[in-house]
Amino acid sequence: MPRPHVALVSWGFPPFRGSGTFRPLALANALAAAGAQVTVLAAARETFLAHYGADPGLEAQIDPRVEVRRLPFYPENPWPVVNDWGPVRASDPRRFAADRRRVLPAFPEKVYETWIPRVAAALRDLHAADPVSLMLATAGPYGQVEAAASVATDLGLPLVIDDRDSFLADVFTGEEHEWFDQRLPFALRWFRSARDVWFVNPPIRDWHARRFPEFADKFRVVENGWDAGVVDPARISPSPRTPLRMGYVGLVPTNFPMASLLQAWEQVRAASPEPVELVFTGPLGYTEGSPFWRGMQERIEAAADVSWAGHVSRPDLPGVYAGLDALLLAKEGGELVTGGKTYEYAATGLPIAGAVDPGSDAVRVLRDHPRFHPAAGLAVTDIAAALAATLQDARAGDAAVLQAAQAHGNALSRAAALEPAVARVLELAS
Repeated sequence: MPRPHVALVSWGFPPFRGSGTFRPLALANALAAAGAQVTVLAAARETFLAHYGADPGLEAQIDPRVEVRRLPFYPENPWPVVNDWGPVRASDPRRFAADRRRVLPAFPEKVYETWIPRVAAALRDLHAADPVSLMLATAGPYGQVEAAASVATDLGLPLVIDDRDSFLADVFTGEEHEWFDQRLPFALRWFRSARDVWFVNPPIRDWHARRFPEFADKFRVVENGWDAGVVDPARISPSPRTPLRMGYVGLVPTNFPMASLLQAWEQVRAASPEPVELVFTGPLGYTEGSPFWRGMQERIEAAADVSWAGHVSRPDLPGVYAGLDALLLAKEGGELVTGGKTYEYAATGLPIAGAVDPGSDAVRVLRDHPRFHPAAGLAVTDIAAALAATLQDARAGDAAVLQAAQAHGNALSRAAALEPAVARVLELAS
């Protein structure tokens, strides 16, 4: 019996360093390990090297059995650099953009809509040369879902949609997305044609099931998790350092509550009986050198006993976690937001300060973690209380508590979360 051929469409794939790259990478590798032929259609490397941020070390983590086909993201130039634009575009970029939009599908997603025609053409070419058994589109962005859904329907192929965010819901407010009405016709067509639609947590799945009960049997939860090679629990020490080091590891997004965190930190630092320091490790926004990036760096550097360690390649993260005594989990959003770092933090066994909304789905994941110290609210005093409790936990240096926390985190691996999902894909592709 021939191996099933899965076409995985993922704009963000290594060397992209954004959080959205890790789930598609793990999916591709897990499918290949399970015996599938896997072809990934991804944006060109230059898209990330020149603009969106790259971590070339991630490419070594792609299973050699996975074929990656790179597509130019910008139709005029693979490099989004003004000096590379042609004379027509450079002389009147607004008119150029308007002319380009007139020949593209009317799809309600900024920027990424331009990728739809190339993804669709590449999927048809792939199927013609090497027949595809199943199309798996992971999003956002959602233009690639539109391309995969259209081609899968035309060719009569099974389609699985992995919605890592939500096309229809604003996950930060729990309300309908501001473009809900424009997006709904596309989503309904996807729901009708897809065999499965995956969501990353139960609240998002339930949000969709309440609104679209006719498709509820297609809606499944495939949670995120921590990846092997990113955390090495054996390297985590229960013995506290001097000064005690709390760390935030990961992207600092545009909605990051930096002002409240730094105010809370100053209260805790001033009251601490011994030296403490807070270290941020990771990119400061989505575009290196942007005004937001520079602004965050300036605010961090201006705060007492706070520093930024820069961006660290993912293979080096075990050493980053091993050099910390406590962790800071901070993000906006309520019950529809979990965050990939939630699982990764749990696996370390380190004490975790939860500067998150009490209704956040991250609280659901960490509720039984023995070293999770959630803030009662998002006021500065609440965050300060959570930080103080977390530092006190770290000072105790209890090896038994560390082991119990690591045991809890071990069950939250991505491999465990993906196992039934991969089995389902192979079932549908056969």
